This record gives sequence, C-alpha cells and structure tokens, in this order.
Amino acid sequence: MEVFNETVQDVHSQEPSLVAPRKIRVLLVVTGLAAGGATNVVLDIASHFNNHPDFDIQILTGPIPPGRTDVTHLATEQGIPTRVLPSLINHINPIVNVKAVADIRRVLVQGKYDIVHTHSSVAGVVGRLAAFTAGVPVIIHHVHGWGLHQNMPGWTRMLYLNLERLCARFTTRMIAVCRPDVQKGLAHRIGKEDQFTLIYNGIDLERFREPADDRQMRLELGLDPGCKLVGMIGRLDEQKNPLDFIRAAALVAESYSEAQFLVVGDGSLRPECERLIDELNLKEKLFLLGYRNDVARILSILTITAMSSLWEGLPLAFLEAMSAGRPIVANDVDGARDVVIDGETGFLVPPHQPSKMAERILYLLNNEKHCHEMGHVAQQRSAYFSTQRMAGQIESLYKELAAPRP
Repeated sequence: MEVFNETVQDVHSQEPSLVAPRKIRVLLVVTGLAAGGATNVVLDIASHFNNHPDFDIQILTGPIPPGRTDVTHLATEQGIPTRVLPSLINHINPIVNVKAVADIRRVLVQGKYDIVHTHSSVAGVVGRLAAFTAGVPVIIHHVHGWGLHQNMPGWTRMLYLNLERLCARFTTRMIAVCRPDVQKGLAHRIGKEDQFTLIYNGIDLERFREPADDRQMRLELGLDPGCKLVGMIGRLDEQKNPLDFIRAAALVAESYSEAQFLVVGDGSLRPECERLIDELNLKEKLFLLGYRNDVARILSILTITAMSSLWEGLPLAFLEAMSAGRPIVANDVDGARDVVIDGETGFLVPPHQPSKMAERILYLLNNEKHCHEMGHVAQQRSAYFSTQRMAGQIESLYKELAAPRP
C-alpha cells in the first residue's frame, strides 16, 4: 500500500500545474516624479514592466517641491499604477520622514510586495526602512549618484553616511549607474562589494537621432541662423552648477563672436543665472530656455554640449548628446569618465575651472572636422546605453533575487 501511494504521488507530481504562477509584485519608491534623469529612469523601468506577464509593478512617489517641474502625468498617461504619498518628501524632516516610513510600511503590508526598489536618497532611506520592517523579501536601492558633495554641512554629511550604512545592512542589492559610485560607496563603508551591481542608465536612442528642421528651430528660439550653438541640458541648481557654464560662455564669446549658448532646464538658481548673464553682457548670446519637452530637437541643432556639474551618477544628458552625435565638454566628476572618452568623444575638464571648459569649447568651434569626428564616435558608442539593455538587466536581476531559495 505504501508503494502504491508513492507511485500515485509521483504521477501527480509530474502533472503540469493548472494554477498560473503568481506575478512578482514590485514597488518603485521615489521622492517625486520631477523632471530629471532619475525620474526618466524610473519611468523607463515602470514602462518596461507595465503589462509584463511575469510582473506587477507600481510607483509610489511624493509631492513635487517648489521650483521643480512635475511630470507625474507621464506615468498616468502610460497607465502605470501610481500613488502620491504626501509624507514622501525629498528633504530631511524627522517628523514627516518617520511618518513616511509608517505610511510606506502600510502600503507594503497591504500590497504583499516581493520587491521594493528605491530611488533617490530620502526615498532610499525611508523606503528601505519601511521594507525591512514590513518583511519584504527583496530590497533594492538604485544609486543615481551619492548625495555627497563638498558644500555639505558636517552634520548633514555624517547623518547621510550613517543612514546609508545602516540601510545597506538590510539591502539585498544596490544598483550603481557608474563605476565611481561603486568605488565611492565602498570607500565610505556603505555596503559590501558583492552587494553592488553595475547597470548603466539607458535612453531611447532613436529618439535623439532624428534630425530636426534647423532653420525652423532657430526661428522658434530667436537664434542667429548662421551661428554655432553650445548647449547645456540640466537643472539650474547647485549640483548642475550652471554659473560656471555661463562664465565659460563669456570667455568663449570674447574670442569667438559667431557662437550662441543655450541652457535647457530650470531651478532655484535662475535669478542668479540671470544676474550673471547681465553682468557679463551675454543677453544677446546666452538664453535660458527653461524646462522643455523637446530636448531631442534642440540637441539636433547644437554644435557642442557642455556640462558643468559638480557631482553626478550617469547623466542621461550625456547619453542623449552622444546619441545625437554631439561631442561633450564636461567636468570630470563621478560617472562622466564612464561615458566620455577624453579626447575621443569629447573633453573632460577639472571642476570649478570655467577657463578650461572655455578652452576646450573654443578648440572644437575652431576645428570643425575634429568636432564632427568626435560626434560620430560618440554616436557609435551610445549604442551601448539603450533603454532595452538597462531594462533587460534589471529584469534579470529581479528574477534572480526573487527566485525561490532551495
């Protein structure tokens, strides 16, 4: 009888299950879907997994702070389930932050999520604390550049480091978008080497390779029809450091009169930028275009792109410029070297030295052939940084970490 039972059991175990496997439930946590690189990455990830047969994905986000452009509608327009949590703010406020942990934990317990994937510093802390206390099996944090910089007050720096070190103890995996972020994390004793996975950001490459009507674009923007254009794509804030770009533009304008300059982006430093433009007599030369949703069209008419950031992860603006076939002159910070090959696809210069940036911009303006060659090499290299590649690597990571353990 025992043998019979074992035989029947074995036959049943070979029958295909009639119950569909449960989808892997993923919650993306980010402090506000404001215009910027991290938001674009979150939306691309969510778009990839939305309606995926193996995954059920949702976005949990917070309110948009003053001075930032709200693009939450982009998620809802794609039909991505999105919830705005008022307590999920993007700055340190102990009372509100503790409430955010409790609020997120409640969402996690009710939703029975398998993976929590956090983005940005504050969401990374409160989201991971909530996931840990809720017993979520897989906790992933996406490092879009560490929030460490020279101008940080000492107490803020220590608080930030201690919170990152604490959260790393119960983080399953940390996704770094560039090699320097892995090195910087380990140097500051945040996590262990085997906790890091390197996944470069990606973009829709074809979108930035479509040429725009140069004459029409210049007419729309009020630009001279024959001048060469140097553009910066980035927020007007401390991180992106637009004031140094303006200073570099003034130095270029002294030697090269047939150039104009564009800044696409907005932010808290706009009044200071406007004052500096006045002081340096650049009103007819440099234009602050504010937030635009047609960056691809603007890139197609630029001669050179420039970035004066003081710290970065892996800026999407670099990838967009490369896909458009434009050489880059940028500060040599963090992930810039993972993308820009100095002397081949652009030039890297020391931060806080607008004169060095101006020198490299002038070289490219005066050497059209080399400028074009650099842009061509940059466009070829951009093929590595596609949305499909990024999303595919994240999908593989999700499946690896969510797989049942023996």
